[in-house]
Amino acid sequence: MVKELKEFGVEAYGYDPLLSKEEIDGFGVKVYDFNLDVKIDCVIVAVAHDEFKKNPFLAQVLSLERKCDVRGMFDGKEAISKGLYYKTL
Repeated sequence: MVKELKEFGVEAYGYDPLLSKEEIDGFGVKVYDFNLDVKIDCVIVAVAHDEFKKNPFLAQVLSLERKCDVRGMFDGKEAISKGLYYKTL
């Protein structure tokens, strides 16, 4: 997935509370840091860790314009009712 995104010129970041920075680097993405002032246009949720539901990351994800929830972690109807463009596989 990362390879294809990069072919389209996407600057990809990764975040996973269960992985070290080195493990995230291994996917070929930059490690996302909540303290960075980075504009994110889209989030792809590829794992449905319970930690995501407990983390402030969830609120940030729900505030984004576009996201793709690969694991079906979010309530699609709720996301759409908040005006988000929401897709799941």
